[in-house]
Amino acid sequence: MMRNLKCIFALVLALTMGLTSASAKVVLTVKNTGNEQRHEVVAFDAKKVWQKLCVAEGTPIRVKDLYNLEVPSQLTHDNKLLVETNVIPGGVAKFNVVAGTPRKTTNYTDGKLYAWRVDDFTWENDKCSYRAYGPALQRTGEKAFGIDVWLKSTPYLDVERRYAVVFDGHKRADVLEAAGHKAEADSIRGEVSLHLEHGTGLDCYNVGPSLGCGTPGVLIGDSIVFPYCFKEVRVLDNGPLRFVAEFVYNKTNIGNQNITEHRIISLDKGSYFNKMTVWYEGLVKPIDVVGGVVVHTDNPYDLKLESDFVAYTDPTDSPKKHNFEIYVAALFPGGADKTMLVKDPWHHKAGIVGNAVGVKRGLNNNEPFSYYFGAGWCESGIPNQRFWHENIRLFLDNLSKPLIADVVSE
Repeated sequence: MMRNLKCIFALVLALTMGLTSASAKVVLTVKNTGNEQRHEVVAFDAKKVWQKLCVAEGTPIRVKDLYNLEVPSQLTHDNKLLVETNVIPGGVAKFNVVAGTPRKTTNYTDGKLYAWRVDDFTWENDKCSYRAYGPALQRTGEKAFGIDVWLKSTPYLDVERRYAVVFDGHKRADVLEAAGHKAEADSIRGEVSLHLEHGTGLDCYNVGPSLGCGTPGVLIGDSIVFPYCFKEVRVLDNGPLRFVAEFVYNKTNIGNQNITEHRIISLDKGSYFNKMTVWYEGLVKPIDVVGGVVVHTDNPYDLKLESDFVAYTDPTDSPKKHNFEIYVAALFPGGADKTMLVKDPWHHKAGIVGNAVGVKRGLNNNEPFSYYFGAGWCESGIPNQRFWHENIRLFLDNLSKPLIADVVSE
């Protein structure tokens, strides 16, 4: 009732002032209180936008810049209106919003299940791609626990194309091999391999029985209990500016407790870092939880442990042939209870030295634990290790001083 009265008041005011539009002008504002340029995807309260537009919740929204050009936007499952924005130091960026179906735009985030590929679930943005292993892989018995990294050198979506190329190439190779042309079949398999660079990136990151890049685990004493493959996954948002998915894992006995792990992972356009939120259902006593990255070398130069992040310079699965590094990290805004290298003496044959982690102690039943994780390389805008560490610090600093988003009427 109150909302209707406000809309009626806006209508009367508009008519009184002789305006051509029956509703007030609704503006999104983004304020940068810092002294550096910011470029981010910003979230506004969509319910507040709909209320000020005097339209029903769920109504499509168009966002325009001050030149009256429409800009990409996205309505999310949790009623956020996303807009990609630049804001100068100490400045305020403004966007006008109106009700209406937004124009079709390029999708920069995406994720889906590839059931034929042993239930791979792979997602990406314009910086990197990531893979989580599903129930079909678990049924094979392969010990692949953590999140995989697929490097990218293109800002456009590429995962679906890569899978299609592999699927088609292997079909052709199988036909040739069945006909006795093994050498030609092997050549085709090499030409379509996900593990070789064909111009848009590749998969050259070793996961195996580890956390991979960013996976959570339970700390028991001085060792980590890894999750296995997910049981089910549900996509909540799928671009153009943000991807969000919820993963549920099988009930597992850990520390004499039968618990179910839940994760929500989100990734924005332009970001090197995913947000991970994990919680455990069925706890009768608190547990210690970690998030982190696998370590394949024992060179101190490769690993950096800070109070609020762990960063590692990975040599790839074939350093002498690739001649580049993979930069990975897990970030803990506000600090972790402890960061450390948890050594793994059981998987040296797999090339695993251990896992660099941030620790959250005393996590209770259904209590969320959030952190960030991500990866980059020289062809995605991260030229070297020093730049990666600086990028991490900048990201954490920006999280501590968020852009101020508001919805106003003018």
